[in-house]
Amino acid sequence: MNEADITLAVQAQYETFPYPPVPYDQPFQGFSSLGSYTLAQYARTRLLKEPTGAKFLVGGCGTGYEVHGIAASNPGYASVVGIDISRPSLKIAQQRIKHHGLSHCSVQYGDLLDPSTWPEGSFDMISSYGVIHHTADPLKALGNLVSRLAPDGVIALMLYNRSGRWHLYRIRKALELLGITPPATPEKIAFVRQLLNGANPNSLLAKHATANKEYYLQDENIVDNFFHVNDIPFDIGEIPGFVAQVGLEFIDVAPHRDDWNAKPLVASTHPEFHRRYETLSRIEQLQVIECLEPLYHTQNLFWCCHQGKKIAAWDPFTAEFFKGFRWQLNPMFVQHGSVRYLDQKVPFSELLSKLDPARIPTQKMDIFWQIAQIPGKVMTSSRYQVLDLLLPLAQQARSGAEILVDQEDRADHVLNLFRQWEVDRLVLRVE
Repeated sequence: MNEADITLAVQAQYETFPYPPVPYDQPFQGFSSLGSYTLAQYARTRLLKEPTGAKFLVGGCGTGYEVHGIAASNPGYASVVGIDISRPSLKIAQQRIKHHGLSHCSVQYGDLLDPSTWPEGSFDMISSYGVIHHTADPLKALGNLVSRLAPDGVIALMLYNRSGRWHLYRIRKALELLGITPPATPEKIAFVRQLLNGANPNSLLAKHATANKEYYLQDENIVDNFFHVNDIPFDIGEIPGFVAQVGLEFIDVAPHRDDWNAKPLVASTHPEFHRRYETLSRIEQLQVIECLEPLYHTQNLFWCCHQGKKIAAWDPFTAEFFKGFRWQLNPMFVQHGSVRYLDQKVPFSELLSKLDPARIPTQKMDIFWQIAQIPGKVMTSSRYQVLDLLLPLAQQARSGAEILVDQEDRADHVLNLFRQWEVDRLVLRVE
């Protein structure tokens, strides 16, 4: 099929099966790490940059759930505009915006391969989640997005991972041999559902069906996985070269669950592995993880920016480096993080607004932070770490030198804490 035919076929699918099938009245819980302007910009610059006044474009917004997620993840944003080629999806997106009172959000018809259909202007952050790999020309679609990216802006993308979706593609090949091919019909959807439900319990097919049991309750998800007319996956190592063709530079993957994290993958009892791993470039590290766990990552979630706009290398986190800058608690943690208080999980914001720190008797105050680089996302912590070190940083930035003077008796321990806290994006460097 040519470009026009593929676009029409993709449009027909999403007009028949609007996607994602998230009810318009469903709240958005927490925040999107991929869609966070603060996290993306920190990965680019190693400096705290808040989304206040930022303009966002969602390329391929579907039913508007990503528009909602961008709005929820970026307090103080100026506007979020979503574009899509499926008018039924846009209708649901408009219902979502109205229901949740997203007054600075809007959606309109727009084709990623035809920027003349887009709203005017440039954008500080552009997000396109699982879209450009369905277009007839992903490179052209990405290049069009780049043309609207502000000079210091960031692009957040999700592209399918080739090895992670290997079994899915094998199932689709089997369906093709059986004559079950796009476009989807109720009968074909029923065939796939019956195939999944009837799989031998010990088979790889049954494992796939079980892992996605709730997801496949909705026809739209079966169609998107098994009947898509155009689906172009990428190995993680291909991505820097792909985005470079349109003048972009790969920044990093976005923190999500334990994805792309070597620590839970290989035990610390193999220190030589981790020593060698740390000497690799970032993209080589990601390739190692992909090769060791080829079926785990079904999606590549990552950020990129204009070439030459990313910090070349991060300076080592030494005492002199720490003392030379000011540090602040991540505003996203203030809004979304929690701590353990008297065996209860308490939002960190309550420490600021309701609880009197002087009256907190407990010594153990573990930190719950959804993007921490540790399994379980629970950071072992104590009263002094939370109340003496972190709480003041929620109110104003402090210099590392000042912090070490205050904690002179345990300066080395505090330095190690802040080193890990920056890795976990709990505390951020401030200009």
